[in-house]
Amino acid sequence: MLLDLTDDERALKDGLESFADRELAPRIAPFVERHAFPSELVRTFAGLGFMGTAYDPAYAGGGFGARGAAIVAEALARIEPGFAAIYLCNAAPMSVIAHFGSDALKREWLTPLCRGDCIASFGVSEPQGGSDVASTRTRAVRDGDDWILTGAKVFSTNAGTDLHGLSTVVAVTDPDKGPRGLSTFVVPVGTPGFRVGKAGRKVGWRIAPSVELFFDACRIPGRLMVGAEGDGLKQILTTLSLGRILVGAAALGLSRKALGLAASYGRERKVGGRPIFENQGLTFPLADAMTRIHAAELMIRNAACLADAGRPCRIETSMAKLFASELAGEIADLAVQVHGGYGIFEEYEVSGLLGEAKVLQIVEGTSEVQRLIIARELQEA
Repeated sequence: MLLDLTDDERALKDGLESFADRELAPRIAPFVERHAFPSELVRTFAGLGFMGTAYDPAYAGGGFGARGAAIVAEALARIEPGFAAIYLCNAAPMSVIAHFGSDALKREWLTPLCRGDCIASFGVSEPQGGSDVASTRTRAVRDGDDWILTGAKVFSTNAGTDLHGLSTVVAVTDPDKGPRGLSTFVVPVGTPGFRVGKAGRKVGWRIAPSVELFFDACRIPGRLMVGAEGDGLKQILTTLSLGRILVGAAALGLSRKALGLAASYGRERKVGGRPIFENQGLTFPLADAMTRIHAAELMIRNAACLADAGRPCRIETSMAKLFASELAGEIADLAVQVHGGYGIFEEYEVSGLLGEAKVLQIVEGTSEVQRLIIARELQEA
């Protein structure tokens, strides 16, 4: 497996870096400080077609698959992890529709999402359930050709923004079948009975609002079911695999950001007339960090290649997400330590990286969940 990018992937990366340098980096800081969603920046980014990077060109996508999506997530996270969050949380509902939706559903919703006309959120986690999908209580009851949704979701990122166009929502359609009785629906914004809660302030992903979704006798046309009834669990697991690749890629970008800040500060900062970079107690941990970043990149690229080839990759995606997100926390901690007392002041960009890394260790399945998945593989071997 080579890390070399194809010519098309290189062009994608160059376009991203141009956007990041010209638009994102100079303008994002005030939004982070205010925990505010950067609507115009997201609109510009989406209008360039980057939201559709992974998907079929027949639906206005870029056709780059998981490899291309990982390039996007990493590049954005190196500038602002919260912007990467907006991208990868939009990718989850897009992937459900792309992999399981009918052609008509894709043309109705995937195409505008790829074009950047709107963004989407995913509704899976519930207040009492956390990572346990089997405890889903949101119900969908058939009423003629429609379905009536009742329940609530939490941690739905991108919902409630002025660009929010729809949410994909997992609900119980057959309670007698347990997890096999789950189905997924597209719920357009503005549907009667669909309400979005207020965003809270987070230690990371500060520009990407995460909210509750409420469904009060929300009537959904049958054509907005994604795939077949009862396919919800399969859809969630497939979507989580791509999501874990993208979270891992975002963690890789964050790790590189933290390492760059640490190295830059170490070269410039002098104590007692000497650059602190001359201290091996500093440079050796940074060398180890650089080595482990390379390992994380290999794991993420491998998982993405497996996903694009349609091969089983559940374990590989869990290992990549676990390794990369834990690494991001360690390098963020190291970067703050390198800055010493200055590292805890908000005026220094490095101060916010620990919170960003912690979010990545929790979303798309906590580190404990990833270890559980990997451990089960050992038990079944």
